[in-house]
Amino acid sequence: MAADRSRKATLESVAALANVSKITVSRAFSQPDKVHPETLSRILETAESLGYVMNTAARNLRAKASKTIGIVNPDMANPFFGALTKLMTLEAQKAGYDTLVFDSYESQVNEDRIIDKLIGYNVDAIILSVISSDRNYTPGYLKILEKLGIPVVLVDRELDWTYSSGVYIDNLDCGLQAGRYLLEQGCQKAVVVSGPEDSNVAKERVTGLIAALQGKVASLEVIHADFYMDAALRVTNNYLDHHPLPDYFVGCNNQISLGIIKACIDRQLTLMKDVSLFSIDEVPYSAVYGFNFPAISHDLHEIAWQALGLAMRRAMDSDVKPGKVIVRGKLITG
Repeated sequence: MAADRSRKATLESVAALANVSKITVSRAFSQPDKVHPETLSRILETAESLGYVMNTAARNLRAKASKTIGIVNPDMANPFFGALTKLMTLEAQKAGYDTLVFDSYESQVNEDRIIDKLIGYNVDAIILSVISSDRNYTPGYLKILEKLGIPVVLVDRELDWTYSSGVYIDNLDCGLQAGRYLLEQGCQKAVVVSGPEDSNVAKERVTGLIAALQGKVASLEVIHADFYMDAALRVTNNYLDHHPLPDYFVGCNNQISLGIIKACIDRQLTLMKDVSLFSIDEVPYSAVYGFNFPAISHDLHEIAWQALGLAMRRAMDSDVKPGKVIVRGKLITG
């Protein structure tokens, strides 16, 4: 049965044609993860055939640009995301765009709610760092954003999603650079404090380190935590309780490095003397407290500029294809 586009599509007409209740249709748009996949697919296809767009007052069939970009980060307390968001906001202002900034607090419930709100605000594009560093993460809102034609730029955490653009750090190269530096310093015993085992960011950084160090040092151990200081502190303390000091600890992000620093301070160890530290990601303001150690620094200005550029190009021209930018880190030696 062909859809009649001459009449305004409503929630009721979508429900009738899809043979479901109005409540189910509403849930398909607001909480898609709670709708059976086959039912969700049928509702979305029906809505598209009818020309129905949820929140019509806000979307206005996307006929008018709002000059607003949504920015969603998983943890604004992390200096990386906090500083990056500030820079993206400043770059957006230079280009005549306002930003709506949200922190999902690493919660999928929050992330779903925020995306739904940004759709309602009629943003021209969304710059998104998802809560998961697993490439196979597939929240229900991905289909909705694609159906609505809202450009998405992923930052830092990549997904297997062809619709999105992305700006990513060269994590494999981070590990390679770190490993090469340790070899130059004559390191023989290295302990890598990594993120979760299922994190692609962690996997790539550790893979680079192993490629550079394996067979060239006497001992290389990888212990898994999470990308948070408290988790890194816990696993570092556990390691130090049962093992002699390594030559180097390698922190796989700035929060992990902070956990390692705290564990060493608690034990009255002098960093870069009793035990050395290499950090993938700079630890902001560490030099103020007398900590000078080698790290991989990332150009946040470049990441911000690239993300805004990808978002605005697709917002202004729907024919622009999704793009991908890889930003390589720079070794600093303290």
